[in-house]
Amino acid sequence: MRPPPRLLAGRVRGLFPSYSHPRIQPPLQTSSIRHSSSSPPKSYYTLFPQTLPAGPPPNGPFTINLRTLRSEFLKLQQSTHPDLFPPQQRKIAETASAQLNKAYTTLCSPLLRAEYLLTLRGYQDPAEDETHKLSDHELLMDVLDANEILETATREEELVELREKNEERIRECIERLEGFFKEDRLDEVRGEVVRLKYWVNVAEGLKHWEPGKGVSLQH
Repeated sequence: MRPPPRLLAGRVRGLFPSYSHPRIQPPLQTSSIRHSSSSPPKSYYTLFPQTLPAGPPPNGPFTINLRTLRSEFLKLQQSTHPDLFPPQQRKIAETASAQLNKAYTTLCSPLLRAEYLLTLRGYQDPAEDETHKLSDHELLMDVLDANEILETATREEELVELREKNEERIRECIERLEGFFKEDRLDEVRGEVVRLKYWVNVAEGLKHWEPGKGVSLQH
């Protein structure tokens, strides 16, 4: 017999870690990549006008063309290399370059992107928000089942089904986030971010699994 939801929730909190995703930072403190200014851009989206001309949701889509984003990022990265600046401006260039990298990393990840977008709208950083916990009983059971498979598997072949199912779950989360952001349903976004975080952590567990060692995830 399955344990009640409250007991499950307590057990699940100990299962999955916050992997070393870059922490969400405030928008860049430069009005452009090359020159400092007292008027910072409104968001990371303003740094990539070619890829993200409509800006963040709900005006622009949640899903991003990562190939186009990378191409624009590489061009901007070349223009911010500290060696291109005179000595007195290199510190500014180094800061701008580091923040450009953080913006790119954040926007590339659907999870980090969703978390960042919530902070732009005034929500607490989901990584630190203790008020929005997982309460879906069926989801809790799926998470526990995934953890058990990772802990007990002895061969790579035993993880094929879990890997395929987890990839599908991540795709479904991203599709729902697209719809929620488009309709500006931010409370639903918060719940979906919680789900996505669990499946991203399962993906990390699958990635780092080794025969004979398994993976025991800690939250």
